[in-house]
Amino acid sequence: MKQIIIISTAFLFVLTSCGSTKKTVFSPVISDIIKGQVENIIYSNKTEDSTVCLIDYSYFSSIDLPYKDSINQTIKRFTSNITQFERGLGGNSILSNSFFKAQLDSFELICISEEDEEYSHLWELECSIEIDDSRDSLVQLQITAWSYTGGAHGNGSTVTFIYDKSSARKLMLEDIFSDVIAVTAIGEMYFRSLYQLDPDTDLDDAGFWFENNKFHLNNNFSIMGDSFEFLYNSYEIAPYSGGETIIEIPIEEIKNYIKIKI
Repeated sequence: MKQIIIISTAFLFVLTSCGSTKKTVFSPVISDIIKGQVENIIYSNKTEDSTVCLIDYSYFSSIDLPYKDSINQTIKRFTSNITQFERGLGGNSILSNSFFKAQLDSFELICISEEDEEYSHLWELECSIEIDDSRDSLVQLQITAWSYTGGAHGNGSTVTFIYDKSSARKLMLEDIFSDVIAVTAIGEMYFRSLYQLDPDTDLDDAGFWFENNKFHLNNNFSIMGDSFEFLYNSYEIAPYSGGETIIEIPIEEIKNYIKIKI
């Protein structure tokens, strides 16, 4: 099973004295979506270790799209949170190659300012931001991030946002399905099949953390080919050792409950 780990807002330890060298790669794509990469190489002054921190980004250009601002703001907010940890260090307000570079610089600045003589592990960060604008009525944004800022292991997560193109509104389960309870029941069958659980197996006894010990679908879902994929990050419904859980539900199985054009 694929392993991924969820980002935490609590950072347990800090980096020793460190410096950095930086390399920025900018490769714009001639389309409504700008793509590129920024990269910082951070190294410790106390050891010969170094680590690469990078962001592979996508965002909408200045073209006039009704959903552009909603998606770009989500990208900006998420990127700022994983690099500045909600400290408000500032930076460019408009998405650009310079904005993403500034976020990596902020990440480096924090690790330097929180120097700990007893701790020598380097911080790490990788982030990928992807936009799928191929559907007529929906646009899908997926952000995957992983970081290590001390402790026993790194932290990471994958989140997906689906927006209606006409209203620029983020869509939830209730916006897509006419009967969420029925779709949830189908989802539970696929979940139990994935983990080889009998229909009457208690979820808590099986090691899962569903609220009130009752299976539920979450709002972290994507449309992938002919299936809906529901992703639960580590610590969401199971311990860190369980990694992420992805439930694939064929569209054919739930097509009678889909109330929008996908």
